[in-house]
Amino acid sequence: MNKEKELFAPCGLFCGVCPWYRAQHDEALAKKLAARLNLPVEAAHCPGCRAVKGLAPVMGGQVCENYDCATRKGVDFCYQCDEFPCPKLAPCADRAAEIAHNTKIYNLLLIQKKGTKALAKEAPALRRRYFEGKKTRPGGEPQL
Repeated sequence: MNKEKELFAPCGLFCGVCPWYRAQHDEALAKKLAARLNLPVEAAHCPGCRAVKGLAPVMGGQVCENYDCATRKGVDFCYQCDEFPCPKLAPCADRAAEIAHNTKIYNLLLIQKKGTKALAKEAPALRRRYFEGKKTRPGGEPQL
């Protein structure tokens, strides 16, 4: 599996833009996460969903149901499953402004269309637009 593919969870989330992943190489961010969640600094990071077999720190000690399902079905990504899209990929509307999980299906379709290498290059800009609420169409014009 290529490096970029390793940084995408089976559900399509890109670990490379996740604060937990970035905290591995950013001590100030690790301290901030640790303080916010009352954790020791050394516990405030994640090497990526696949590296921890779906047991990411943000899962509170549980294996992610998307990771578990994809593993059981023998697929690298959820879009490869006969049941795609399924309710497990549904957005978490209650915290949509804070959690990028609403981008799962969109990311999975982009992975299917462009591949992980191309999407890994685009992911930081896509994430910024998502969280800033400034989604634009190709060409730069604002989306209505």
